Amino acid sequence: MSVFGESPTEFPRLPILSPADIPARSQREKYGGLFYLGIAGLVVLAVLVGWFSYRLWTLRDVWADVYVLHDQKREESDRLQAAFRLSRDSRVDDLERMELCLKRDLPDLARYLLAEAVSTDAVAHDPRSYALAVARSPDWPDWLRLLLTRTVASAAGRGYAIPREALDELAGHSDPMIRLWATYAQAARPGSDPRKVGALETLAEDPSDLGKLAASLLGALRVQERREERLHAASSWLRRHHPQAAKIWGGWDEVDGRLVPVGTN
Repeated sequence: MSVFGESPTEFPRLPILSPADIPARSQREKYGGLFYLGIAGLVVLAVLVGWFSYRLWTLRDVWADVYVLHDQKREESDRLQAAFRLSRDSRVDDLERMELCLKRDLPDLARYLLAEAVSTDAVAHDPRSYALAVARSPDWPDWLRLLLTRTVASAAGRGYAIPREALDELAGHSDPMIRLWATYAQAARPGSDPRKVGALETLAEDPSDLGKLAASLLGALRVQERREERLHAASSWLRRHHPQAAKIWGGWDEVDGRLVPVGTN
């Protein structure tokens, strides 16, 4: 007999099954290995969302300071205090400080604080690009180029591969204090020209402010221990003795780790 029934032209006789006759399969049986892969993906996603939320919560005061710093409707003193906190906060890295200090819509003192806080870690990633940017970026005020030249000089003393052409250009700058920091960098880099040390020694005998800075840098050059401390002191000295910096700091001072208006300490 044909499987199509009594006549080959008839449709085959198929069994009729009800849903109750079909055994239910578990989710694991339905999806196989994809079931476990999906569970793992959900766990990873939950962990990432949780970590992002935690980081966002722990950085809430940093974001608040960034907002205040950029809010031109806020009092300038509030914006300066926000910049001061950001310049001291270890959760803000050097590249972020660098980006902020280049923004021209921020108060000059806020930019100064952030630029002053940029460390040699910013140079370590790409010493050549950083140094050439400091030497060749157009339209920077002298005080900003001075602060970032100071970072290049510190990096040169640590043996970073600072390109000679960048230091030569900075050593020929119109600002004498930029030239002086660049000369220090030339004297501090490995394989330096002894004449650069001689130039610092000659200038250090001058009783002027430039001579005092040269003496400070020469002292840092001659000691390996506490060199960073001496360079930091020379950087702080710039606040009151570089003409542009002194104008920016007029009315403000740092006392016991706080930014305060002059006369309120």
